[in-house]
Amino acid sequence: MTSNALARLREQVRCLERRSLPHSTLQLLPTGLQPVDDHLGGGLKTASLHDVLVPDPLEIGASLALLLPLLARSGQPVLWLGTVPSQLHVWGLRQTGISLRRLVCVESDETSILAVAEDILRGPEHALVVIDGPRVPSLTEVRRLNLAAETSGNTGFFLRSAAPSSTSGRDPCACATRWQIKSAPSTPSFLPGLAMPIPGPRRLSVSLLRVRGGRPAHWLLDCPNHAPFSCPVDALLAHRAPPALPAGVLPGRAPACRARA
Repeated sequence: MTSNALARLREQVRCLERRSLPHSTLQLLPTGLQPVDDHLGGGLKTASLHDVLVPDPLEIGASLALLLPLLARSGQPVLWLGTVPSQLHVWGLRQTGISLRRLVCVESDETSILAVAEDILRGPEHALVVIDGPRVPSLTEVRRLNLAAETSGNTGFFLRSAAPSSTSGRDPCACATRWQIKSAPSTPSFLPGLAMPIPGPRRLSVSLLRVRGGRPAHWLLDCPNHAPFSCPVDALLAHRAPPALPAGVLPGRAPACRARA
């Protein structure tokens, strides 16, 4: 039996097992990137785990360009787990549409972060869980998290600094999908009155390294959340200049929502 046939057989068994669960209706989380969603049959499967590898710390923005709009589009609460305080930028979160009222950042130590993630995935609340950190989980740990997600219907994402070449042989993939997203050179745009071109829309190199019951693929896509400038830079800056504040008046700061496990 070939590996593809074995993967399809395992997926059929999983579908039969899920019929007895209260969330047996299969749901999908669209990525917002049409070629990717078409290849996946509509989006990422819920009630499962998805693995996003960050090959370089400078490429974290490219991974978030795919992950954050997906989380915002779901409309569900998002729990962001990490071993250090989250470095998410509030303005960037608002640009992607994530409500700060639905985002909870949980800080935990490395030895218990996966146990915390399992408790959340197994809980009755419909939520999305992001496990942020460099730790490589064992096959047993991933299977426990998968079982928790399939039981409750919740969906989890690994976001970790690891390149496939450096983890080959010791990084088994038991997740529904594994991704690697990197930045790609944009196509310059020419505007009337400008001698030099300006950068075009941000481009992403999206690699679907593994997918359960499907085929790997690769795309070079424009990032929909980064459109090119439609007016001269000086006019853009003038338009975005904040209004002047009276002397001695400072804007208030919203309290951060963070928990430590």
